[in-house]
Amino acid sequence: MADFSSYSILISAFGTIRARSPVRIGAGKSLSIMESDLPVVKNSNGKPVIPGSSLKGFFRGQLQKILLMKMQNREVDRLLKEIFGGTEENDKASAIFFHEMEMQEGRIAERKHIAIDPEKGSVDNFFEVECVMDGAVFKGRILSARNLNPKALGLLKTVIDLSNLGLGRLGGFKSRGYGEVEIKVDEIRLIFPGKDMEDCKKGFEISNLVPESLGPIRAKAADSELFIDSEKFRAEMGENRSFFGLEAKISGEEAIKFFNSMLKLVKL
Repeated sequence: MADFSSYSILISAFGTIRARSPVRIGAGKSLSIMESDLPVVKNSNGKPVIPGSSLKGFFRGQLQKILLMKMQNREVDRLLKEIFGGTEENDKASAIFFHEMEMQEGRIAERKHIAIDPEKGSVDNFFEVECVMDGAVFKGRILSARNLNPKALGLLKTVIDLSNLGLGRLGGFKSRGYGEVEIKVDEIRLIFPGKDMEDCKKGFEISNLVPESLGPIRAKAADSELFIDSEKFRAEMGENRSFFGLEAKISGEEAIKFFNSMLKLVKL
């Protein structure tokens, strides 16, 4: 497995998560009489957020279900550990980081629910939960990754597609109809540290990528185009001085095309 002693490629994805149903990512039981019994997670400004940990759990869990249709359990576990990291002492750190996303539009509401006693079949108790109502919009950086093979973004696209079909749900109370979201990627940024425009015009191969099983990639660029293997994308090319490298910004419909094209390159 590749390590992170040096950077070969850095990736960021920005986008929008829109609630199609009420969404509830809980902050535990409230200790205040002024709050709902079960409030949602909020940031220091009091705005609801989707924590990075919730996004990581969502993408990892849904991708595991999808991969199990194609691969053996042991192979799936190995692939997921390469991308998301593991919890054992000798496991590598995660190649991918998910960011907290703040609600930009929408409203919070309190909804009443009942709990049923499974033995008696009668109402056990009433309780009130806080949730973000359908129509809420969360925007920002979804993920950042180091030395992640761009083809792995294609695998994550399968989770986005599942979610947009209404099958992959985010947060809690899923059995009560919560958690249906639409995920849209608006921009992909790729940074190639140590490379300049002349390097990219000649083309170069990157092989120390995660997961190793997806193989190397070949990158090449012109002033407004980027090639990853055989796939071509319109991109805004420029210097990234922080990493003494070249940065490619892929936006709008080209960003969606990028995800789809990376999935086509995956051979499992």
